[in-house]
Amino acid sequence: MPAAAELLRHPRRRHVSLALGAIAVLLTLAFAVPVGWSWWQGKQAQVSLEQAIVALQDEDVDTAREHVEDARAYADRGIASRHGLLGVLWRNLPVLSAAADDAVRMADSVDDLTAVAEAAMAVYPQISGDEGRLVTDGKVDLDLLDDVLGSFDEVEGRLADAHASLAAVEADAPLLGSTIAELRHDGLAGIRPVRRGMKTLAPIVDVLPSVLGSRGERDYLIAILNPAEQLFSGGTPLTFTPMSVRDGRIEMGEPQDTATHGVAFQPRFWPKVKGNPFHHGKLRIGTATFAPDWSVSGEEALRAWRSLRGKQMDGLIAIDVMALRDLVAITGPLDVPHYGEVSADNFVQVLIGNYDAIPDYRVRHQINQSLVPIFRDRFFRTGQFVEKFQAVRASARGRHFAVYLRDPAAQAAFSGLGLTGELSDTRHDYLGVFTQNAVPSKTDYWQNRTVTSDVRLEPDGSARVTTTTQIHNDSTPYPFEGPDPREGYSTRFATLSIGQFLPKGVRNVQARVDGEKFVPTLNDFYGRPFVRRTVAFKPQETRDFAVAYDVPSAALVKNGKLVYRLDIDPQGLVRPSAISVSVHLPRGYEPVDLPPGWIELDEDTVAWGGAALVEGQSFKVRTAEGG
Repeated sequence: MPAAAELLRHPRRRHVSLALGAIAVLLTLAFAVPVGWSWWQGKQAQVSLEQAIVALQDEDVDTAREHVEDARAYADRGIASRHGLLGVLWRNLPVLSAAADDAVRMADSVDDLTAVAEAAMAVYPQISGDEGRLVTDGKVDLDLLDDVLGSFDEVEGRLADAHASLAAVEADAPLLGSTIAELRHDGLAGIRPVRRGMKTLAPIVDVLPSVLGSRGERDYLIAILNPAEQLFSGGTPLTFTPMSVRDGRIEMGEPQDTATHGVAFQPRFWPKVKGNPFHHGKLRIGTATFAPDWSVSGEEALRAWRSLRGKQMDGLIAIDVMALRDLVAITGPLDVPHYGEVSADNFVQVLIGNYDAIPDYRVRHQINQSLVPIFRDRFFRTGQFVEKFQAVRASARGRHFAVYLRDPAAQAAFSGLGLTGELSDTRHDYLGVFTQNAVPSKTDYWQNRTVTSDVRLEPDGSARVTTTTQIHNDSTPYPFEGPDPREGYSTRFATLSIGQFLPKGVRNVQARVDGEKFVPTLNDFYGRPFVRRTVAFKPQETRDFAVAYDVPSAALVKNGKLVYRLDIDPQGLVRPSAISVSVHLPRGYEPVDLPPGWIELDEDTVAWGGAALVEGQSFKVRTAEGG
């Protein structure tokens, strides 16, 4: 007989069933209301904080502040609920009482995270937007900077408290444990990257005032780089300018174009940086920066400057035309001699891609010297400090901007932010392809480069790697009458020293140019081997440079698992290099949790790549033996 009919025949059973159902509903509510209320308050606070971040990214400070205020209201209600009726339910009802301590910890963590956002909102308007007063017309407000840095300790402390509260959540209450564990996991996952970021920033807090002259004058050399004429470090320096900083006041010296100032252009001796394989005999200051790592090239440039001017400098700032363009995109169009108003849209093409329109070298040098005021006036003008810092940091990731400081603590602090232009020091697989303009010209403006790496991984973690670099000299037709001079501003011919920097410990290195083998010389750059070859390119010619090698430790091996590790350094080209990496797994292995951007090509091959290598990359590709 159906259950409903049975209940109709026995009213007493029906009443008992209804009573039991009501009790079940009440118990469900008794459990669900406190859990749901507390979860909802914490979730709403989280959503409000995420909305505040989005608003700040859109430079809408008022809306961001409103979202943070909402988050505070939710956090306060979550705290208050611990001491009201819901708190009593948590402490006294069966099942819920076992989760009472966890509820307090989670509410405390939301309170701490909201306090972090409030501290950020108190500081952010002072350092960002048009009204930001941290930097005003070439003067850093050190008192305001002190306030900003002072809030760092409070933020760091509240983040540590939030992390400790969540880490202490036990999530062992009956019925509720899995829900609480999920909330704990999500909270910790959100806090960890923020704490890592704070750890990265901590050294800057200690050194930044001194770098800005709070303890006495600091002298720096500004180098403006031309990415149309590449060295392994990036563009060739166009112009050098001394800059002094004292008590936050920034003073720029006279720009000195390396071609206009004859004494600076002449080869000369200075003490080489120990171990630098690119310093041989006399050099010009414009070619002091051959080394791909700016901790070496920066020191070489400072020694060259002292040999010329007798002045010991505290550091160097290298910035190329691409990075200047990104500053102009933030701060607006400007006037350039000979051209008039120039915007971010045509900045690069006008300044380094249009030499044919400026046959007079004196005008070209005048334009070169105008680049330093662009950096000074745009980076150190009033307002938008955060936006400009974000722009140069992005430029640094693409090796268009670098800072070298002779003070070890300051250099380490800026290195932690990725601003120092150093090569990766990984001991696993590594990919770094750089070209150097062997015959002076501006043809790197048209360079199109594609790098393809084919990795055959072995069960012992070793790999055989074949890397092919294809370079297309995509130059326009020679625009003048008579033969192409094959060097200088107007030539369409290119002669490039192609250098591939290899993983540490490589063996069995073989190399080809356009399929023709040559015996490579394995050179050393502070423990990192490299191979290079000079290759000439006609206009519109494409040539291939291929290097094959064994990597002993391409992957970590443990308990039937292989973790392939690869670091890639870019070069600061006008047209970023295209790149493709394919990893063939050993028989029986399969990928586990591929990094973002990686795909499975087939059951034995995973790959990553793209049309533009715009920043350095570091990957861990996890694989395991299949079941």
